[in-house]
Amino acid sequence: MKSKLNDSTLIRELKRELAAAHQLTALYKMDDLVWNHISARVPENEGGGFLVTPGRMMYDEIQPEDIVHSSENVTANVIHGAIYKNRPDIGAIVHIHTHAVCTVSTLPQGLQFLTQDAAQFYNNVAYHPWEGISDDFDEQKRLSENLGDSALTLIMRNHGACTMGATVGEAWVRAYYLERVCAVQVASLANPIKVEEPEKSVLENAAKQYEGEYRPGLHEWSALVRMLERKGTLKP
Repeated sequence: MKSKLNDSTLIRELKRELAAAHQLTALYKMDDLVWNHISARVPENEGGGFLVTPGRMMYDEIQPEDIVHSSENVTANVIHGAIYKNRPDIGAIVHIHTHAVCTVSTLPQGLQFLTQDAAQFYNNVAYHPWEGISDDFDEQKRLSENLGDSALTLIMRNHGACTMGATVGEAWVRAYYLERVCAVQVASLANPIKVEEPEKSVLENAAKQYEGEYRPGLHEWSALVRMLERKGTLKP
């Protein structure tokens, strides 16, 4: 089917943001060869649907012109399509399979909130059980129900995770911190002594702080994009 995507300033900006997110994912070693997807919602008046990873390309080589309007990979359509359909507040999604995230996805206790970085995820994480490779659109209903109407991180058991946000920058920076938090948790498993956990009241307060001035991406994203520009890897 021929794309009806508008060639507007907004679409060009979204494609460049997504290209940056892919390159950063590779730079920070959160990629998985050519797999997984990063996407951004397209407003209905610009063509609807979502822009997404092209597939069959390494993340470090993806440029704005490579971003596609629809995916040939059914798993992207199942997972990302379900989230956008049921969560109008979400503008972008990052799906990762890093070692630390996948390890935490297998732990019965799920994500633990051991550090300051973890506070942004407190009371903001949902879980979805693994159903095999996501090629069945019937899974969308169950995924949407498990995500709920407020969580911005979905840990997919025995699989990986999706982080979400209003913008590409927010979703990507949230993924970066999720990887860091999971890495700390995995490292803590080697400690034979009980791990010290913050008080719930402290976590609750810090979680609110992360909804305001310290919201993921608010300060980091523009600096990250400028870094790619200095390196000369991100096209205009």
